[in-house]
This record gives sequence, C-alpha cells and structure tokens, in this order.
Amino acid sequence: MGCYPDYKGNIMELNKKLFIIILLSVSAFIFGQESIVKIKKGDTLYQISRQYKVSVSLLISFNDMQSTDTLLIGQEIHIPFSYTVKKGDTLYGIARDSGIGIDELYRLNGIDKNHILKPDETLLLPKKNTESEENLKIESSAVVVTEDRQYADFFWPHSGERVSMNGKLKGDEILGNKGDEIVSVSSGKVVWVAPYRGYGRLIMVETHDHHIYAYGGNEETLVKVGDSVLPGTTLGLMGINSIERNAKAFFFVYKDGKPVDTEKAPRG
Repeated sequence: MGCYPDYKGNIMELNKKLFIIILLSVSAFIFGQESIVKIKKGDTLYQISRQYKVSVSLLISFNDMQSTDTLLIGQEIHIPFSYTVKKGDTLYGIARDSGIGIDELYRLNGIDKNHILKPDETLLLPKKNTESEENLKIESSAVVVTEDRQYADFFWPHSGERVSMNGKLKGDEILGNKGDEIVSVSSGKVVWVAPYRGYGRLIMVETHDHHIYAYGGNEETLVKVGDSVLPGTTLGLMGINSIERNAKAFFFVYKDGKPVDTEKAPRG
C-alpha cells in the first residue's frame, strides 16, 4: 500500500504530493460494516440468512424480533458487522477493540475460549452501541480544556495549543510534551502506520463514510493496521520533532483526497 521503512536507516523520504497519494489509496480500504436489508415481497429470513451467511436465530436476536414475527414490506433487517481476522489478532483483543464482552463475541460466532483464530477468518460483531461509545468519548474528553473551552462532545487528538498549517498540507500542529498520548477523535479502522519524514510515525484512521484522519508526531505507536478504534482510543505517544526539536502532534483530515477543515471534521 506504500513505501515501508528500512529500519537500518534507509527510510524513503515521502514528499507532500506522495502524502496525498497515500491518503487517496487508503480510502479504498474495505471497512467491515453492518448491512441493512429492506424487505420486499417474497423475502424470508431464511433467504437473507443464506445470502449473508448468518443464522436465522442470530438475525432474530440481532433485530430484537420474535420467531413468530411476520416480515413487512419495507421493514429493515440489520445484518451484523463483520471483521476479517489478521495475523496476530486475539479473541480478547477483538472484543476489547469492538467494545463488547468476550462472552458476547463467543455467542455471536458460536465459538468458545478454545477457538483458534486463523488469518482471513470472518467474525461477526454486534451493532454499534452508540450510547456506550458516546460515554467513552465523554469520559475521554470531559477534562480536556484548551483555550478556555471544554470539549465534552468535541475534542482533539491532544489538548495542547493548536497552530494552523496553511501550506500545501492543511491541518494543525498541536504542541505538547514527549510521551503525551495522541488519541483518536473518531471511530474507524487503522489503515496506515509508518514513519513519514518530518511527521514522526504517522497513523491514519478511515471512518465508515471514508474520511481519513491522519495523526502524526508519534514516537511510539500503540495500534496496528486493521485495528478498530473508538473516540478516545490512544493511538500513540508523542515524540520530539526531528526538524524543530520540540514535541508536537500533527492532525490532518481528508475526504476523497481533499483536505477537510479539522474544526468541522466529524467526531465520534
């Protein structure tokens, strides 16, 4: 998906134009997501279960239905999210990153603690718990105060002083201290983790609506490509900028390859 670093010192320098190309390329990343089926004449739960490879009983429980309920034309049936297992994944890690209990993960997939994950295996995940994600966001941001403004429902990767970048790259520099946490402002999937000259280790998160959130300035990264994150998830730890010799985070948002005003970019 791009150039990876030679850890012996021969790191390829990526220019600003290539940075945009990376943002465009990762936007094609396929994000496992919940599907919605609108019932039409002749549809049955059995047909839907065969099409989406889930059991009828799971469709019933997932949609808070009774087995005796009659499907209505125009009714929406929600299909669970899916997640494709990557090398190194664990059941506990997937459950944690998805914000669910390990027992619920077992139940949804008809497995138990002895199940051995295999790369490319598909797991079913529950619908987003909007209330729990909102609680997590508030818990992570309620004490963050910047410029005398408290961000209970609108927050940034770091609470430090922000300086707008007005060059070819549109975004923000956020001042901080070495070792400070850099957090995600949205839910999404990690699609890029790699060094980028002048920006430390860069992490990109893609959302369901294909916004790309890029977080630079990391000395240490705490997520890997394929991880699911929530608002407030710690992505990495701030390091010293190699050019200016101070600690700062970099924050960019793109949609369809075009910069988005970070102040107006969606949170949550």
